[in-house]
Amino acid sequence: MLHRTLDLWGRYFPGYLRGTVVTLELTGASLAAALALGLLIALARMAPSRVLRNAAAAYVEVFRATPVIVILFVAYFGLAQMGLTLPPFLSVVVSLGAFYGALYCEVYRSGVESVPNGQREAAAALGLPPHRSLWRVVLPQAMLAILPPGTNTAADLLKDTSLVVTISGVADIMYHAYGAASATFAPMTMFVLAALFYFPIYLLLSVVARRWEGRHAARN
Repeated sequence: MLHRTLDLWGRYFPGYLRGTVVTLELTGASLAAALALGLLIALARMAPSRVLRNAAAAYVEVFRATPVIVILFVAYFGLAQMGLTLPPFLSVVVSLGAFYGALYCEVYRSGVESVPNGQREAAAALGLPPHRSLWRVVLPQAMLAILPPGTNTAADLLKDTSLVVTISGVADIMYHAYGAASATFAPMTMFVLAALFYFPIYLLLSVVARRWEGRHAARN
């Protein structure tokens, strides 16, 4: 049993490595989209305009209540029915960016709200306009509150990239695991190997985030 497991792992290892590169590309692109979109929505939720606040709040509630796989199917299959065909890779980035943008909005907002009002008042007393006060005073202090939940959210995003196996055309880790399991009739062996490839990525993400958090705390 052990010999066969090691033999299968050795045979399919190169494919899993190629899938890991694709998974990292998916994670990086989706995370960048989610971080940027989340910040824009958070700014809208804190804007003076009631219309912007309500629109941003509605976006967050709708996307947080919708399963990621439903958003993915709408982006890939639904838009194609309407004449807009997105490549599989872009469909995943758009879907994860839209969903996790709503989550990062709340991460940003809670971090900003954790900064005492006195800091904003002090910045205003020094003559800083609101946008400069946000970027120069509030956000740097909010990072300590943003990093822990932000890291957990990034880890969830990494795991949700595996949903790409439900559509064709993106050869990530799960794509290779599913193909190997079907070819060898050894699903336990091949899916455990997939888990072993996901774990180092998650571990690296956690280590980098902890070090970044520690350095930021030391500077403050």
